[in-house]
Amino acid sequence: MFGPTLNIIIMKKNTLTILAGLFLASSLFAQTVTTYTDGTPDDAMVLDSNGNLYASNFVGDSVFKFDPDGNGVPFITGLNSPNGLAFDSNEDLYVCDFYGLAIYKYDIDGNLLETFSNIVRPSGLIKAFDNDDMIFTNFSSNTVERLAPDGTITEVASGDELDGPVGLAYDENGVLYVGNYNDRKIFRVLNDGSVEYIAQLPTDPGPNPNLGFITYGQGRIWGTTMGSDKIYAVNQNEVDSYILFAGSTQGSMDGDINQATFHTPNGIIFNPEEDTMYITDFGTKNIRIISDVILSFGEEALNLKSLQLFPNPVVSKLNIKTNVDGDYEIKVYNVLGEVVYSIEESFQNTSISKNIDLSSLKTGVYLVKVSSQNLTSVKRFIKK
Repeated sequence: MFGPTLNIIIMKKNTLTILAGLFLASSLFAQTVTTYTDGTPDDAMVLDSNGNLYASNFVGDSVFKFDPDGNGVPFITGLNSPNGLAFDSNEDLYVCDFYGLAIYKYDIDGNLLETFSNIVRPSGLIKAFDNDDMIFTNFSSNTVERLAPDGTITEVASGDELDGPVGLAYDENGVLYVGNYNDRKIFRVLNDGSVEYIAQLPTDPGPNPNLGFITYGQGRIWGTTMGSDKIYAVNQNEVDSYILFAGSTQGSMDGDINQATFHTPNGIIFNPEEDTMYITDFGTKNIRIISDVILSFGEEALNLKSLQLFPNPVVSKLNIKTNVDGDYEIKVYNVLGEVVYSIEESFQNTSISKNIDLSSLKTGVYLVKVSSQNLTSVKRFIKK
């Protein structure tokens, strides 16, 4: 009845709505990074019920306590290499001492309650999902273990796939995930004690090509890559489905999430509301706080996994990879929704790989939209 003109108007309106939704997550929700500079925290973290943050100094001997205003003081000292941290339901704090070959239990005032000794290389630590057992990773034996309150230790998971496991996280259903420090692989722990591959996070050449820790929030697994100074969000329901959330070159710049930089990010946790993320920078011995954390809902709805952009951030040439068949169009939008680059081509295979020169664009956040007859994919990137 209305003809093609109205259809074009509706399609344009829908496109702008999608783009507005994507930029809403990255722009209007002012995700910002700030820094706690007290002490020398560089490793695992945990929060108590009052919002106090506890952080390990792996290359030192202390666990630091930060109040909600960011004021930090040593909470426990005299350790060998404090690593994983976790509270039980009584808010007694458990601490893995990596080279001390023990897990210690302290009360909320920092008094030592119990020592579980002769544990070889305990690293990551998390309270069991349904009781007060502690789940910990054994870095040397490549296993995940369970420590009962009476000191009994039983194996939870093992396998050739585990390679220096450290990171641990539960999802909202009590499914346990473990991350390898050595090769940055993340696995789901199955009921029979085996593990199922989820993803391997990328890294840059150079020192520390390692995964720091993992955490769970907003329906996803999150992980830090120490060598590339980046933070990734992982869709654990698919294989190798992840996006770069924050980080670019090595640095310690605060401010907007798209400009902030990190220096060998390691520990990572969310607050209970899952809108604030805490990161330990191994390189600077500071805690970084990301406020108003939100991922763009539109990117996942529009075939996030099918569209790959790299490098991201980009300086000049951006490589675009995706699957299409037939005529397709690539458009790049700025934050105002204006098209700053456009190309139309025909491709009869199942995938494309296209290099586009974006060196003339100003520094900032942009979107790539790839459209064909049967597929629309949109993804954010940062121009440096």
